[in-house]
Amino acid sequence: MKFVLIVPIIIIANILNNMSDDYIVRSPKRRYEIPDISVAAYVSRSMARLDPQHRCFMNAIDGSHLTAEELITKCHSVANALIARGITKSDTVLTFAENSTELVIVMFAAIYLGITLYPITPIARVYELDQLMDTLGPLFIFTTKAKAKIIETILSKRSDRQTVRFVAVLDDNHNVYVPFRSLLSEGQNQILDTIPYFAVKPKKDICILLQSSGTTGAPKSVMISHTAFVAALMAFIKPDMNDESGGNNRTSPLVGYQMTQFSCMSGVAVLFGYATCAVNYGVNFMGMVPAFGHKLLNEMCDEYDLSSLKALMVTGAAFAANVAKDIMQKHKVSVVEVYGMTEYCGLTSPDGEYIPGCVGRPSDNTDMKVIDSKGNSLGPDLDGELCVRGPKLFSGYLNNVLATNEAIDDHGWLRTGDIGHYDSRHRFFITDRLKELIKYGTKQVSPTELEQFLLTHEAVAEAVVVGVGHRTDTQWPRAYVRLREHKSVTEEELKRFVADSLSDSKQLRAGVVFVDDIRRTTVGKVERRYYKELVANELIDD
Repeated sequence: MKFVLIVPIIIIANILNNMSDDYIVRSPKRRYEIPDISVAAYVSRSMARLDPQHRCFMNAIDGSHLTAEELITKCHSVANALIARGITKSDTVLTFAENSTELVIVMFAAIYLGITLYPITPIARVYELDQLMDTLGPLFIFTTKAKAKIIETILSKRSDRQTVRFVAVLDDNHNVYVPFRSLLSEGQNQILDTIPYFAVKPKKDICILLQSSGTTGAPKSVMISHTAFVAALMAFIKPDMNDESGGNNRTSPLVGYQMTQFSCMSGVAVLFGYATCAVNYGVNFMGMVPAFGHKLLNEMCDEYDLSSLKALMVTGAAFAANVAKDIMQKHKVSVVEVYGMTEYCGLTSPDGEYIPGCVGRPSDNTDMKVIDSKGNSLGPDLDGELCVRGPKLFSGYLNNVLATNEAIDDHGWLRTGDIGHYDSRHRFFITDRLKELIKYGTKQVSPTELEQFLLTHEAVAEAVVVGVGHRTDTQWPRAYVRLREHKSVTEEELKRFVADSLSDSKQLRAGVVFVDDIRRTTVGKVERRYYKELVANELIDD
């Protein structure tokens, strides 16, 4: 009888350990300490364990590749060349380029130097990049020949050109900027004296800046410390990526800079170029966004041999259950959804079998909870705002203390702005997306940014931007605009105005509607719910 009584006590103890303190749901895995080291120290140790001839990165488009030995050798060369050109700890390396092996080398060089890296989406345009550069200190910029025109345009208008101390072009010669190959030559056969080269305080110093739309307002620069990034590296999990033959595991491009680093550190080859790499390199794991699922199901399956695929990891938005099930049946692969955000890399880890809408359980060392509108914690199966805390939490928004304090409470909880719940087995489900942001494919589009930009047009007095449902792209932006008196502009002129300055995801694909007045609340705020209700039943199928 004593033995029978002990069993339920142990079960109850385990439940309380994983979920206590007002419905806090904890990672089911054993907690571990995060070492107080720089990202460079962690990365260099991980790279040292790889076979020197292991191909870390392969470009399926042009056939180029990087072995572990080549990556580290060239990383040291570029880092030493930058030191010779006067780079300091206070500088930021800003990359503005498409995926390439050269870009990977630059990213690793920044890590090994111990300075801050800021990878910018290559679809950004003049207005966006110019606004961002206003918030940053001295910059060393790496771009491509095609993107260099945007840099030139920005610098020609800026009075503080000295903030950009150096510009290099990765893919070709340039009549103004330094060719990347020159840096490789300048630092050839040179090894950094220490790794990282500059002294780093892991908990305090910022390893990387990433752009995020946040839950409200214009885009922000998210500061990720060395400690947070090391924690993310340590927690990385590869679902079903083990090759049965024990051979070369390969993955297609994963979403985001962090995932590229995670895969490389794990000894998994990363390839650039979706369809081509799946056919020519026998990819068995693919990270993708929901919009790509439709192509995988309806277009690629007949044109390409995807028989090597074993697992798909979906992130960035909710994945339609019918599409997921059709893909699993057609390609005989497993599908998992995961949940993450720029401010906290990897909130959840996959939970084995596919369950529609399920994003798994809290990831390593991570606590999660669901709260109501008054901040009270909720139990299982009750929808509320998801909150998270743990060592992967960002340090704050650059130069924006107010936004940081609004996002993180006094107890270290980050309010995600997402609505969801967890079930009795502590599996989380996302039931609604961010209230303000427009979701276009993988991109989060800030309506505030679009509205502020529209107001720079001389004919626009007020503007409200909302997302209109789209069958494959999730949402398309639409603007409701009130014109200034005695001013005029056409819908096509405003759409062209946006197209000339903002990136592809921010285009007014759902059009412009001219109104006599913008509806506001009693305290003067735009009544966004009203405009969302206007488009609630629309579904564009172009």
